[in-house]
Amino acid sequence: MDRPDHEQDNWNMHIAFTTPVGRLIPTYHLYGEASENLPPDMIHCESIAERSRLYNWEIRPHRHEAFFQILYIEEGSGAALLEDARQEINAPCIIVVPAMSVHGFQFSHDVRGLVVTMIETHLDHIFAGDSGMVERLSVARQFALARGSFDAALVSQLFDSVAREFSGNAQWRRTAIGASLAVALVTAMRGLADDCFHMPETASKKLQHIQKFRDVVDKDYRSHRRIDHYASKLGITATQLNRICRDVLGKSALGVINGRIMLEAERDLVYTVLEVKTIALSLGFSDAAYFSRFFAKQAGRTPTEFRRAANAQLGEQSVSSVHG
Repeated sequence: MDRPDHEQDNWNMHIAFTTPVGRLIPTYHLYGEASENLPPDMIHCESIAERSRLYNWEIRPHRHEAFFQILYIEEGSGAALLEDARQEINAPCIIVVPAMSVHGFQFSHDVRGLVVTMIETHLDHIFAGDSGMVERLSVARQFALARGSFDAALVSQLFDSVAREFSGNAQWRRTAIGASLAVALVTAMRGLADDCFHMPETASKKLQHIQKFRDVVDKDYRSHRRIDHYASKLGITATQLNRICRDVLGKSALGVINGRIMLEAERDLVYTVLEVKTIALSLGFSDAAYFSRFFAKQAGRTPTEFRRAANAQLGEQSVSSVHG
């Protein structure tokens, strides 16, 4: 993207995203950051410009294995790649990106807006179990807002509230963020016809298998089932499931299961005061020592070391919020 500024801001030109064809799409939590660098179960919020300027205003195609993203674009222009469809960004708008959806962006230098990242399952809490709402957010898409309209003004105020709550340290901060996001998404979705919410027929079969696999694993990962148990739920063989996981995620089916166990273990270590032995038992391990060896193999440090480091990091973030 070494082009003059006036060319970079001309979004009528054809924009080609630069991930080589046939190359495995990288999987990140936040763009450019491996999952090991982030504490579990967080909601993250930052300005779109804050991250995209680090990459010369181009976010190359990638995906998030377990994270759902909401982009609110108030000003500026650009292009979005959502799965295999390229579309112009028309501000003001909201773009939703479910876990495992391939997406990339190119932004003009005057872009203004926010990107919110959360664990995808947190949507169930935000929408209080309304499965219809969650299902409508299961496909990456752009929701246009009419400039100057009441809806556009309301969404702007709601995302201002999200940014303010995220940067602060007030009581019930996460609840306030979730409430603002819920109203913003409902407002945006009401402007789209019902027949626009169906899953595209062109959706990748492999991606559908991965999404279903993750759903099944979420329900019984504590049972430590064999791979062929999950494969049978999907109507495929264990060999096929492993191949799909490697093709899409770059890891084995066992790696997906272990990752889900690790996510829950990290949540318990950071957000509860449960003893390691109790956490081990709750995750289906009959022996705390075996759980500690499993955790250390996955994370490169023991559960106690992980808890100590995570608590120190969260403590620093809290101090920063108070004095920032």
